[in-house]
Amino acid sequence: MIKNVVGMYFSPSGATAKITKKITIELTDNMRDSCLDDLSYSFYDMLCLSERHGINTSIDCTDETIVVMGLPVMSGRIPEICKEMLSKVNGNGAYLIALVSYGNNSYGDALYELYTYANERGFNVISAAAFIAQHSMFPKVAESRPDANDIKKMIEFSRISAKKLKRFVCTDISSMRGRLAPLMIPGSIPKRKPMKLPIHPTANSLCISCGKCKEVCPVGAISTDDLRKSDPKECISCTSCIKACPQDARGFYGSLARATRIAREKLHFKRKDPEWFI
Repeated sequence: MIKNVVGMYFSPSGATAKITKKITIELTDNMRDSCLDDLSYSFYDMLCLSERHGINTSIDCTDETIVVMGLPVMSGRIPEICKEMLSKVNGNGAYLIALVSYGNNSYGDALYELYTYANERGFNVISAAAFIAQHSMFPKVAESRPDANDIKKMIEFSRISAKKLKRFVCTDISSMRGRLAPLMIPGSIPKRKPMKLPIHPTANSLCISCGKCKEVCPVGAISTDDLRKSDPKECISCTSCIKACPQDARGFYGSLARATRIAREKLHFKRKDPEWFI
């Protein structure tokens, strides 16, 4: 019998965490009438599983847990660092809801990647969805999203996912539980490495060298020797350093960044809606 719901996420800009938490809470509320125990929920930042920020540990789930896992999309893929994190999570038959968030461009192969890797880690993926969030690099793209309409979609997705879950988890006898059919998610596992944009955050004259950016960088791309710059070989342009800067000093500066921003704002202005697979 299900006893808890865990919302797990990697969310440098905070948007993926917001989506994951909302769906975790709504799912828990929808599942409570089917659970004998008082169903609880909790949240887990997967950044703790990275080599740089965490200890050498792993997470072992059980079939008494439902996991809601949210990851951001970067250039149509899940970030490479997320594969490292996923390698430390063991599903052990737990049910999982797979989520990705993207900035109104395309989620590409990312949702299929997460679905595939989650299955490989021993999860039973019950449903999957791609939600839109304000673009982390170019904030005028999908500005203020997720908005009220997106929230309604999250509530609906949570309700439908819970309805499906109840058919599988409302018995203690595993042999009597239904078998999951594969989800028809578009995409493939690309052989190419994820593309990196040649645009990386730097700091302007407002920088006071406090080191907050270095503390939060998930890939160690900021050196103590020069806190104003990011190592282009390591940086994934996730914007965690921009969000953490107390001086609002970090950002994407220069002619290439400006040209890319203008192009993205023109190309991706048309509103896209969430998609899900159940």
